[in-house]
Amino acid sequence: MPHSDFIVDGEAWPSATELTSLLPQPWIIAWYKSAVRKHGWRGWQRCLAQSKRGMKIGTEVHGLIEGYIKKESFEVSGKYDSSAFADALFDAVNPLVQTFLEIEPHLVSNSLKIHGTADAIVWMCEGLTVLDWKTSAAKSETHPIQLAIYAYCWNEMHTDNLVNRGVIARVDKKSKKLGVKLDVYEDLEQYYPVVTALREIWRYINQKD
Repeated sequence: MPHSDFIVDGEAWPSATELTSLLPQPWIIAWYKSAVRKHGWRGWQRCLAQSKRGMKIGTEVHGLIEGYIKKESFEVSGKYDSSAFADALFDAVNPLVQTFLEIEPHLVSNSLKIHGTADAIVWMCEGLTVLDWKTSAAKSETHPIQLAIYAYCWNEMHTDNLVNRGVIARVDKKSKKLGVKLDVYEDLEQYYPVVTALREIWRYINQKD
């Protein structure tokens, strides 16, 4: 979902997206450099346009899947193949889910002063799971950290129903095959030190004191 500021008593709390953006993502830099090397300024503009297009597709896909689960309609622009991507992701994951416990829950940790909106908290046969949809081809080092942030916040809010497992369901929006990959991350608790470190780095960068 689109980022929105979360302010408590005049203090902005960072989101999961803001925290994971602090992690090194060399492929983005390499992509921009390659485009600029080949096409100059137009290459830079092409990368920006593709990024904007990717974000719009992601927003539509998330809205469509949420609509499928809640049995509500969701209008799309019709400019992209969002429905095909959403169908592929939902069809791959839905048979594995016993119960969609919460859809798009806004999760907050008062101890770390962080927040984020998970795509879904679900029951699978392996147990309670944080689920996230991606329209991207590759794994990312940011994925388990993002899931760990959601798990940390959820567990602080639901001490009697803890989650320690996450799944990233991803489909390559550039592929015509629409093959869905499921990346399973067990023991999300192991990433909590990284989450805590990112929170401190964010404070160092953004706080005047």
